[in-house]
Amino acid sequence: MCFIRKIKVGVPDDTSTVMGALVSKEHMAKVTGYIDLAKQEGGTIVCGQGMDPPVQVPDENKGGYYMLPTVITNVPDTGRCMQEEIFGPVVCVVPFSNEEEVIERANNVKYGLAACVWSENISRAHRVAQRLQAGTVWTNCWMVRDLNMPFGGMKASGIGREGIEGSIDFFTEKKTICIKL
Repeated sequence: MCFIRKIKVGVPDDTSTVMGALVSKEHMAKVTGYIDLAKQEGGTIVCGQGMDPPVQVPDENKGGYYMLPTVITNVPDTGRCMQEEIFGPVVCVVPFSNEEEVIERANNVKYGLAACVWSENISRAHRVAQRLQAGTVWTNCWMVRDLNMPFGGMKASGIGREGIEGSIDFFTEKKTICIKL
């Protein structure tokens, strides 16, 4: 998992930057709070925030909310980091024995915005992706998105879809007027 350390966190005008700052102080506190919570729940921080040296940015950017992508292991399935949407650069990695187990565990949450499947076996990837209760399933990638494709969650992760057609419908206020003449 050392490849996570190669993700360049920095300022937007640096062309080598891969990941920028979080949006606000509150957002940073929420995400780092999940990392603290994972430790309290028995998780192990493998690399990232609190494990590695902090992000180095120019003095004029030191007020930004930069954090390192963080990998956590040993998090129980019932832990909040496994059950809730963190919306930050944190991933919990857990081992599994077979397809049935991993699908059941992945679907045993109330949210379903997106999921990732990593596999060398494309048949398995299709089979697992089809059964995951998530609005978007990325296979062997993450955040590859064409804005013309629908995007949205399942379960408690929202209703409706964004994307060209979904957005037009979502942001259109339809009105019916009936007049008896």
